Amino acid sequence: MPIYEFRCLKCGNVQEVIVTKSESDSVEMKCNACESSDLERVLSAASYTMGASGSGPQPSVSTKTCGENTCGTLNIPGPTR
Repeated sequence: MPIYEFRCLKCGNVQEVIVTKSESDSVEMKCNACESSDLERVLSAASYTMGASGSGPQPSVSTKTCGENTCGTLNIPGPTR
């Protein structure tokens, strides 16, 4: 079941909501703090680990020039297609 985070545009409260497939079309969303229905979905922070330090492939960052800026890509080891 996915966990979504929403921010209330009225009071700024951030809350998590678990939505099941059967509920996805009929969930009534309200802020837990002020009961406003004016919410926006926010991007959740993610955590990623690869086991013990020093064992196996580790994530790396590659950079390249994108016009006048520098872009970075996080390379996470794992199965490929």
